[in-house]
Amino acid sequence: MGLNFRKIFGFGGFRTSLSKGGVGVSWGIPGFRFGVNSQGRKYFTIGFPGLGIYFTKSIGSVNKKNAVEENPERLVDVSENTPKVLRVK
Repeated sequence: MGLNFRKIFGFGGFRTSLSKGGVGVSWGIPGFRFGVNSQGRKYFTIGFPGLGIYFTKSIGSVNKKNAVEENPERLVDVSENTPKVLRVK
């Protein structure tokens, strides 16, 4: 278990989060929030204010590198017209 750091600054519906991993931003109202974390991943959160119960859904991928790491077969063309050697798109 390591030492962690996080500081959140808020103004109205806008929040900025500073941590050792970087800077994240989010905006919304209590119970509904959209944001971008320090790695650039977009997310949407729905929750019950005051209860600590919430659901977070990531939206899209950060960049092509991360998309390949999550789903490497997307880069391989395996159609019947492809030669025996697999090509990277």
